[in-house]
Amino acid sequence: MNITRENYSSYANLVQQLGGGKLNPVDKYGTDYGNFALRFTPTDRPFVKPNWDNIMTKRDKPAMSEAEFDEAIKDLARKEFATGKRDHEAYRKLCMKHGETVSPDRKAIYEESMKKTGGKMNGACMFWDKQGNKTLSYNPESGNWKAISTEQEFARARQFTAIYNDELKRLSNEYGEKAKGNISYKQIMSDIESSGASPKVDSPSGGTIDITV
Repeated sequence: MNITRENYSSYANLVQQLGGGKLNPVDKYGTDYGNFALRFTPTDRPFVKPNWDNIMTKRDKPAMSEAEFDEAIKDLARKEFATGKRDHEAYRKLCMKHGETVSPDRKAIYEESMKKTGGKMNGACMFWDKQGNKTLSYNPESGNWKAISTEQEFARARQFTAIYNDELKRLSNEYGEKAKGNISYKQIMSDIESSGASPKVDSPSGGTIDITV
């Protein structure tokens, strides 16, 4: 269930009931989830600070060039085709790095808001950019942070998925679906090199791109 301003009270009451507590229609910390008017209103609500290693935000520089990103995404697809298993963590981290090239500076937005509230969580549990767009939210019940994706980030994610799926389709067409999980990564790379299909990608180390993080 996604918490919104409209269903926050109902959700909080439901959690209290499941926990055996009494109904309390008024949040004791003065939280009105998603209320723009409370974006700089400090509350005494306890919260955990965001871990920026796990939240998409603008970085000082992209993790890779576009050519390196394309090759890293294809390489991930090849490794997964070889093992026959989805590496969810590698996929998530690479997708995050790829998407951050168009991300808003959520960290700066958060820090600016925190200065105005004296380091306290605001009454909306949400953070907006200067144009009034939602960028980041804190779930007061679960204690989790969520980056609110922009249209640019959605478009970037679709690009990532297209490159990844196209490479999986190419591998399936070349080797057959039954080869999935039964062919070595080394064999796939050897075939690519012999066919001259692999693009030349410059990397600082002069070696291959390792997307396992």
